[in-house]
Formats: sequence, C-alpha cells, structure tokens
Amino acid sequence: MFPMTSRPPPAIRDHETLRMIARGAFGEVWLARSVTGAYRAVKVVWREDYEQPEAFEREFEAVKHYEPVSRKHPGLVSVLQVGRSDTEGFYYYIMELADDLSTGRAIDPATYRPHTLGAQMRRDGRLPAADVLKFGANLAEGLHYLHESKLIHRDVKPSNLVFVNGECKLADLGLVALLGQLTFVGTEGFVAPEGPGSAASDVFSLGMVLYEASTGKDRLDFPDIPSFRESVGKLDLWQRLHRVICKACAPKASQRYESAHEMTLALRGEALPSTRRKTWIAGAAIASLLLVGVGMWIAKAQRRGGVLAVQQQAKPLLTIRSAPPKAAVFAGEDKLGETPLELNPAEGIPTLYELRLAGYKHYELEHTTDGDRPVVYDLKLETSRLPQIGQRWTNSLGMNFIPKQGGQVTPQPVAMTDFRKYVEAADRPFEGKVVRFQDGKDKEAAFIVVVPRSDADSFRYWLTDKDRSEGAMSQEHHYEIDPFYFVDTKGSTDDIPDGREPEPTSNDKDWQAFYLRVARQTYGIVTIKTQPPNVKVYQHDELLGTTPLELPRVRSGPSEFELRGDNFTVIVLEGDVKEGEILELYADMEKRRGVTYGREWKNSLGMRFQPLGEVLMAAWETRRRDYQDYAKNNSKRVPPPVDDTGKNGTQPIVGVDRDEARAFCAWLTKLEQEQGLISPEDYYRLPTDEEWSRAAGLPLERGEDPASRNGRVRGVFFPWGFEWPPPNRVDNLADMEAAKKAGLDNIIAGYIDQAPFTAPVSSLPPNGRGICGLGGNVSEWIDTDFEKPKPGAQPNPSGPLATTRGGNWRTATADEALSSVRIPLPSGTKRNTIGFRCVLARKALQ
Repeated sequence: MFPMTSRPPPAIRDHETLRMIARGAFGEVWLARSVTGAYRAVKVVWREDYEQPEAFEREFEAVKHYEPVSRKHPGLVSVLQVGRSDTEGFYYYIMELADDLSTGRAIDPATYRPHTLGAQMRRDGRLPAADVLKFGANLAEGLHYLHESKLIHRDVKPSNLVFVNGECKLADLGLVALLGQLTFVGTEGFVAPEGPGSAASDVFSLGMVLYEASTGKDRLDFPDIPSFRESVGKLDLWQRLHRVICKACAPKASQRYESAHEMTLALRGEALPSTRRKTWIAGAAIASLLLVGVGMWIAKAQRRGGVLAVQQQAKPLLTIRSAPPKAAVFAGEDKLGETPLELNPAEGIPTLYELRLAGYKHYELEHTTDGDRPVVYDLKLETSRLPQIGQRWTNSLGMNFIPKQGGQVTPQPVAMTDFRKYVEAADRPFEGKVVRFQDGKDKEAAFIVVVPRSDADSFRYWLTDKDRSEGAMSQEHHYEIDPFYFVDTKGSTDDIPDGREPEPTSNDKDWQAFYLRVARQTYGIVTIKTQPPNVKVYQHDELLGTTPLELPRVRSGPSEFELRGDNFTVIVLEGDVKEGEILELYADMEKRRGVTYGREWKNSLGMRFQPLGEVLMAAWETRRRDYQDYAKNNSKRVPPPVDDTGKNGTQPIVGVDRDEARAFCAWLTKLEQEQGLISPEDYYRLPTDEEWSRAAGLPLERGEDPASRNGRVRGVFFPWGFEWPPPNRVDNLADMEAAKKAGLDNIIAGYIDQAPFTAPVSSLPPNGRGICGLGGNVSEWIDTDFEKPKPGAQPNPSGPLATTRGGNWRTATADEALSSVRIPLPSGTKRNTIGFRCVLARKALQ
C-alpha cells in the first residue's frame, strides 16, 4: 500500500491509469491499461518535486535520449512512449509491465505486485549462484549497452530490477542521465565511494546487487561473504560469482572491471579480451573472502582421494592443539576431527578452520600450507557463559537448556524449585499450582509450576535481567515463553501424559505451565523517504539523519520514527520490522499552518484537534511522545508506562497528576505562541466538565458542579452508544487479553479489544465528533473541581477534590463505563489508569 496523495491520477494519452504501484522521491509508477487492453507501467515525474526547474528538464532530455536505446537490448526495460503535460506539470514514459510476483504474466489489476529482484529476495532469501550469474550477466550486458549509448543508470539496486517474461532487466529509469553527469543521486550502499556518474560506479552498484542476492546479507556487510556450505549450487559457480563481486565492488574505480562488458564475460566464465589478460585478483583480499568455501572443497577432496588428497608424510604439515582439548575442528561444513588434530592440507590453498567446544567461544584459524614446513598451533580457548547456537547451555540458576528452533529451550516445563528462587528474590506472593510431570516412563518425574501468564512473564523478565547482570547472557539475548497447558486432574498427582497439551479446565483460564526459550534479538532494514526530502528523522529523541534515509540495522518488532522539518507538522511513521527484510516508509509532509477555530487542526507536536463548540478538543489522549518533549525541555521526569508495550510513544501518558497535566498545557501554550502558530489570546488547558460531556454525546445535565451531575444520566448511555456488554473493539476496556496478560480478576466476559494494557491512542475508533478513547484506555483529568465551595464551609486543607472522567483499560462494569460518571480524587493522585487530553481555547475579549 502507498500513502494517499493529494494529486489526482494523471491523464495519460490513450491509457487508463488504474492504480499507483510504486512511489519514490522522483516520481510515481502507475499501472495503466492501453486502448488495446494491454497492461503497461507509466512513470510520472512531477516538476514540483524538483527544487530547480533545469534539473527537471535535464532528466527529461535523458529519458528522451534513452527511449530508442531501451528497445534495442534485452537487458533493458523497453520504453514505448515518452510524453509530457506542461499544464499539469509532469512528464511521463510508458514501459512494458513487469511480471506479477506470484502469477507471472497473468495480470490482475486489483492484486498486482511487480516482480522485482528485491521482492523475490525478500520472499526467497538468498538465491542460487547459478541464477545470480545468469541474470547478472544479462544486466551487466544491458549496462554496457547503456554506457556505449553515452548513458548511465545511477540507481542500480534490487527494487529497480524487474522481471519481464522471466528475464531480469534494468528498470526505474528516472535517474538515467547522460554519461558524466555527477549530480549525487542513488541509494546509500549501492553508490560507489567516488559517487555516481560513471560506468565504473554502475559496475560497483551491480556488484553490490549480486552480493545481496547471493549471500542474503546487507550490502553494508560487504566484504563479509558466507561460506559455500551456506549456499546452494556448485562450488565452481560459487567461486566464480564471488570473484566477480569482489572485483566489481573494489573501493577504487581503477581496481574494478574496465567496462560492464568485462564484467559480463567474467560472470559467464569467458576469457577477458587479450589486452586484459593479466593478473587482476588481489590475492590476499580474495583469499580471505573465499576461505570457508575453499576449506570445504579441500575437506571433500581429501575424503574422496582426489588431486587434493592428504599427502602421506611421516610428519604432519599442520597440527592443531587446544586448551582444553577435544574441540571439534571444522572446515566448511565438514568436521575433520577433534583436537589435538594432525592434518596434511594441500599446498598454497588458504583454509579457514573453526574450533567449537561447548562452554567456549568459537575460534577461527586461517592457515595456508607453505611447502613442506610443518606448523603447530597451540590455541587457548576463551570460556563463554553465553548461549552458543547448536549447543547445550546452563543459565545462572543452573537451569539446563537444549538446542532447538535456532536457540535453546528447557527440556521440560519450568520447575517449582526454579520459580521459587524468583518468588523469594522478588519478595512476591505466590499464586499457582504445583503439578507432577513425567516426560516418558524412563524419565525422572519433576514438579512443575502452573501460574498466571502475567507471573510467567514477570519470571522471564527477572531471569533475563539476572542472567545479563551475571554475564550469562548478552544484551542481545532474552527469554521467551512457550506455553504448556496442564491437565487439571482435580488434585490428582497422576503423571501428565507425554505429548498431551489440552486446554485447561480450571476456572483460571490463563494459568499455564511453560517452557523457557532463549531468543536472540534480530534486525531488519528500514528506508524512510519524504516529499519533500531533507526532513530530520528522530527515534526516542535521537537524530538518525535526514531523508531519504536508510537504516541498515533496526531491531525487529514494532518501530516508530518521528519526522521533523522546518515549517512542517511533526509526523510519526510506524511499522513492524521483520528479520532480514526491508520496511519502506514514506510520508508527504504537511505545511504547518496557524489554528482556525471550527476546523480540524494539527499542532506542532502532531496532536490532532476536532471542533467542539467554541473550542478545539484533542482527538485523542496526550501521548507519551508529547509529554516526553515537555519533560525534556523542562527537566521533568517521565512516568513509567504500564508495561513494556507502553514505551511506544503513541501510547497515552499515565502516572501524572492534575498539576502536571496543567503544566504541560502551559508549556505547550508558550511554545506555540512563540512559534506564531497560536495568538496571545489562544491557550491550551484541560477540558471542563461540560466540554467533556459534550464530546461524549451527553445531553445537557442538571446540576451546578460535577458532584451534583454525577451519574444523573443512567441506564445504558456510554461514549460508544447504548449497548452493554459493548461490541468488540469499541474502546480499550478490561477484556480477555487483559485477564491473561495483566492478571485482572474482573473483566467483561467475552469482550475483545486486543490490548491487554494501554493501547496506542490513534488505534481506537473515533465517535461521531472524531474523538477517540472517551470510554476507555485511560481515565482523564478534568479542569473543573468536583465540588463548588459551599458558602461558609471550611476549606479542605489538602485542597479541593479534582475530577476524572471516562473508563480505562481496567474498566469492567457498566457503572464504571457510564458517560455521566465522575470520579473525585485528590489532585495529586498518580495512577497508571489516568491520563489527560488537551483543549485549545481563546480567551474572552474584554
């Protein structure tokens, strides 16, 4: 999906534009249908996207020059027509359409996904060397033809390479330019060190594409090449491909191929022209990159007695000893034996040996046999308490783990003896059961613990912190829970049958036995583009760079980024980062504008406001990110979230009292008055009691203060309507997930909102006035005191009682959720169920 654009679909002569299928900083690609019914791709480039008009015209001239060239080589996507609309301010070119990623040439406009090399890599991972050599040669040949025509591509990368009728071709020609044009464009990591604008820079970019495709690694990891044992195909093809990659991606242009034609010949395994037949491999650099694959080649040849067979000598040429001994020695995928180990490897072939021993760090040894000179290595292995992939492991509590699922897991559910250590260390009361467990008749019985999910989570968090502090885990490791549902035998201590995992019949549905699994933090790639570019990107108040921006190492899981630009409204982009995949984020920046009452408005923090009578009320509760800006600029504390998910900046701020909420409003008023966004007569404050009632849809209530109006509109009158129990997902209330993860005793039976604690404020459905979260998520501070002072009454020494309105994530009864209910609290109260929202108002003129 692509962001909504304010531009209408472009009018292209003799074509119907169906939908946008790609978007970048320099244009849009539309799926179109010609008058003959053929599907085409149309690239539209807008003049307003260029800061300088001459740059727009220069790119148009290059595309016109490219049009006849494109149709003369199978490695280039054919441009069928070039045109422009000066009245609308764009030029366009019509191209042959790429295959569909799933269905090939069977195109369904509603579901069409272009088959790009990038999409295939995300779907299939690393590609076989034979395939990469084949399409790489075709692309290199296409580049050579482009260069011979005095053109360069300037942005060769996986997403710009498409498959048409199964053949990979160079596409996205918006950056094609005349040879020698040195404007810095392209994508980080694919651009050569000297910058774009030459044939050598295109060769470098293609080499990086082949590196990513064949290794599954990020281009910024170059020259780290995985071993042949991790690849698919023949060793000779693997070696040829990575020799080509290393030369094409050399840091200096003079060290690369003299032309894309030479790269084509090398990919096909053909000899270079006679004038170029010279030694071009930098021995040390290439040897170090091919060590692991060659090591495997040697090992296999040794076993089959080929030309590299072990030399029969009285004295071994290589001896590997280790302290402690019995470390397994590997070359590639083959285990050669255990230390001490004597070997006679072939002469002159660099080999990487790897030593592995449980409880010790893996050790890599590089060696090349030189003549008949024997070499002895005495290696001291370093101990490691960290989990090692494929090995058994013991944590700081003495719990044993076995290899499984790319990590380690306890061989049986967590025992009470281990859980008790947590209960005692944390001084936490115990709630749960102890059940006898026997995994097979020949195994020793254990007594496992069955507890609420929230207690199991607390145990894993505690144990993660303990193992990290004691050096048994790195910051990259943590524990996950794999549930094992027990069989409720009504007090019986009979064995739990092996392999049975039925649902519990206990009234405590979220109780469970559980395994602990060691997991390691994974990473993905995030690219962020904006229109216009050069917008600052922040995460947790840390400046990451300016757009267009590529972040090659972002923790997998939910992630969010804040975009800030001069004279633009703050925008927050969110997405789910997946291991090894690219998350592409895009935003159209909105010009910051002054406030107009009676119209929806977004302020400098990105807070949305909706018209409500003579004021503007925030569409959602104040977020953590909003309050963090205030706290950072005023040296204030930021209260902790309800749980780990609450650290997300789009969650509501909780744990602030009414004075702190008012202080936030005063700070925001001063900030935006100084920015000229609001006038000296405009100011932020908390909603009054009457304003909150109006936002929730209540009719006019009788009474002079919140105390006298409290609960007077009864029955079934809630912010979402007149239903109890409420329909699923109308707001964030005490649902089934909250019972499981938050350990709530009182919930709305059968209700589901998928947020066990607080929820992102904008994820809640708005009411008819466009305002979210009035019925749940967090209760809200109101500007109006609960009671008006009584004439002659003594003032409360603690100050007047404050008012809160609305339900929250713990609300479980109809009486708590009623729109007319007010809860009086001391103004200094701080709870993880109470937050606030803002109102923008104008002072009455005298």
